[in-house]
Amino acid sequence: MATTAGNLLQRTRCMYFRVRRCRCNKREPGSGCGAINGMNRGLAILGTSEHCIATNPSDMNVAMAALEATVHVRGPKGERSIPLGDFHVLPGNTPQA
Repeated sequence: MATTAGNLLQRTRCMYFRVRRCRCNKREPGSGCGAINGMNRGLAILGTSEHCIATNPSDMNVAMAALEATVHVRGPKGERSIPLGDFHVLPGNTPQA
């Protein structure tokens, strides 16, 4: 179970996120996204914005979304079920969020 949860909850990122000398709105809000006009092969083609084109590195997310899976979570407010398609947030204007 921990492996599945870890795979689904990986932080969305790209090679620009890891390299401090490159601009990355996710790492440093307002700095720009170097990947948009730079090396972006292998990054997102769906669910992007003008602020970020990073991908979620989880291979399991794609399969589970295609199967219309539901994530069951338990927190301080109790238990709830979230369709996987609604589980991850698109970058929009605030990719750092």
